[in-house]
Amino acid sequence: MTQILVIIQNKPTQFDVPLYQRIAQEHPFKLIVYYTQTYSNTVFDENYDPEIGRSPDWDHLKNAKYDRRDLTAAETKNAQLVAKKIIADQPDLVILSGYYPRLHAKLAMILKLKGIPIGLRSDNTIPHSELSGFKGLLKRTLLRYWLRLYDYWHPVGTLAREYLETISGITKPTFYFPYNVDNDWFAKTSSTYRDRRNEIRQTFDIPSNAYVVLGIMKWHPREDPLTLVKAFAQLHQQLPNTFLILVGDGILRSDIEKEIEPFKNAVVLPGYVAYSELSKFYGISDVFVHPAVNEPWGVSVNEALACGLPVITSDGVGSRIDLIQEGQNGFVFPQQDIQALTNCLIKIVQSPELSEEFCQKSLKPWSYQTTISEFCSITTVRN
Repeated sequence: MTQILVIIQNKPTQFDVPLYQRIAQEHPFKLIVYYTQTYSNTVFDENYDPEIGRSPDWDHLKNAKYDRRDLTAAETKNAQLVAKKIIADQPDLVILSGYYPRLHAKLAMILKLKGIPIGLRSDNTIPHSELSGFKGLLKRTLLRYWLRLYDYWHPVGTLAREYLETISGITKPTFYFPYNVDNDWFAKTSSTYRDRRNEIRQTFDIPSNAYVVLGIMKWHPREDPLTLVKAFAQLHQQLPNTFLILVGDGILRSDIEKEIEPFKNAVVLPGYVAYSELSKFYGISDVFVHPAVNEPWGVSVNEALACGLPVITSDGVGSRIDLIQEGQNGFVFPQQDIQALTNCLIKIVQSPELSEEFCQKSLKPWSYQTTISEFCSITTVRN
């Protein structure tokens, strides 16, 4: 008998939808995805991102085909009705992505009372959570019991698992549900662009023999592009044949433009680009940097490694724990430490042993196939 998995999350994401489409095509089990915040009104627009002031251009999702069910605004206010619809699907497991909006928490309680197995997908980590003071104590106390409600935990990575175990004080059957990306697609498309690297670099006035540093991020204090810009300035002083490509946009644009003025001929600002265009920039670059100060995961690290690029991240990026092998596929620096990032950049320029092949192999445990295998493993445990 075919197993039925229901996933409840607020909105589609650039990394989850290709996974859902693959499951629909391969059909290892039946998948149904409910979205709770995709209705459009003055409050919500399906993928509106307040940090960039617009909806991201996830053009690769337009023709995705899987069993997608979008709740209306009225339905999101009626947890009993939504639970009834989910129960009618006869799911073997319902995975809820977080406990916000409140509907997710209400559904967890209702489904639990109805005897439906429930799992929690979580990206919360202790370093990225406010757990100090009276409010922090109250939060820890409430969560200690709330996290025990679920039958299964589905953390996105090691730090998220540590959060669940530390806050709850117990362990539960755990199956990872990471923020993976389509590794094969990134590897294939970036390789195609890499074959045309010199030609594409010419369009940006980048010499074929230059060493190119890449940043793809929101120009927002949380992702801290200015630390990368300032570290590159120091790198460029020591190694003039270096260029910076900084993809993105946001509220820090004027600050960034002012900062790069002395060396603007060595910086390319393509603006915000469509998702399908990202692999072009990975393909023509030599190293990727993610300097965020508060990033529970950071899927751009997955993307860069899938494209064969070594990666430098700050210690504010959660995925570093699972994805970065220091000195083998990248380096980690203390967040907002400009000199430390500069040192990492110099070190990586001088580290030809960080091969494209090893970067891609290091990502093998973090793939859509391993996520599907995790889902299938739940059936084995339950039986």
